[in-house]
Amino acid sequence: RMPIILGGMTATLGMLLVALAGNPVWLALGVTLAGCSPGLAYPPLSDAIKQLCLAEKQSRYYAIINSGTSFGVMVSGPLALIAGPQWQLAWLCFAFIALIATLWNFFIMPGNAPNHELSNRVKPGASQEPMFTLVRRKLKDSSVRRLLLGALLFGLVTSIYWTFSVELIAGEKSLSDTGRVIFWIVVGIAGVAGGLAGELVTHFGLTKALKWATLAIAASIALLTIASDGILMLTLSAVLFGATFILITALYGIWSVSCFPEAPSTGFGLTFFLISAGQLISPTLAGLGAEIWQLTAVFQVTAILCLGILWLLPTQDVWSM
Repeated sequence: RMPIILGGMTATLGMLLVALAGNPVWLALGVTLAGCSPGLAYPPLSDAIKQLCLAEKQSRYYAIINSGTSFGVMVSGPLALIAGPQWQLAWLCFAFIALIATLWNFFIMPGNAPNHELSNRVKPGASQEPMFTLVRRKLKDSSVRRLLLGALLFGLVTSIYWTFSVELIAGEKSLSDTGRVIFWIVVGIAGVAGGLAGELVTHFGLTKALKWATLAIAASIALLTIASDGILMLTLSAVLFGATFILITALYGIWSVSCFPEAPSTGFGLTFFLISAGQLISPTLAGLGAEIWQLTAVFQVTAILCLGILWLLPTQDVWSM
């Protein structure tokens, strides 16, 4: 409960600082503080799902929670268009939404008081093993290594799309500021489909779902390099990327919890730390590549590298969290 509430508080305060910032220093502080929020709030949610939800519904509920990113993109795009030059007003709205979410979690998350119904759902004998000892032991498992390496590679390839896709499009064709926002709105709307991750895992298994999602997201990256041929390719790329990005993050979350059943938040946090690490590293590498070649070539290479995830699929299929 505590890290979830702290995550909500950092999001609220950080975005409030952005909205009220009068100079770059306060702006940077606000962005940094708000950026800490997912790392605090997201991993403990996997523990909350394991404890509060029935086993047969855990994957479904987790996928729905994970698709919240898409709703965020959907909401932020129109707010940015409405705010226009008064962009700080949009950030005030974001801070208010974060405050409501924080208060909601404050009231629904169980505290330290004993809960008989909850205790019946928690598996007995949960591991109290120190985190680093647990991770060292788990790294001996090839499936865990595949999970972590795949997460890192996924972060590397997808960050290039998030960072440079609009720049690539603008280089190929004239795209207004409104057109750029609409592009991200389409990505966000498509991402809602990622909420079906739990159903896909239940019916087809995680391996098959991750394989086809990887092929789709590689196609979305490649399609952007030929977006100059028409708006259809641009839209198809945005739809494919939005849907499969959210889907794959949900699949990695489900996989991580199945690999770390005794400590879901540890596996979840480590997996998404590596995704974030990849997203931190790749824009610099892509920028250097764009200076040597062209941004189009960087995206083509990225699409090929994305296929490397196919060599890092689970050694044993996963059908639920």
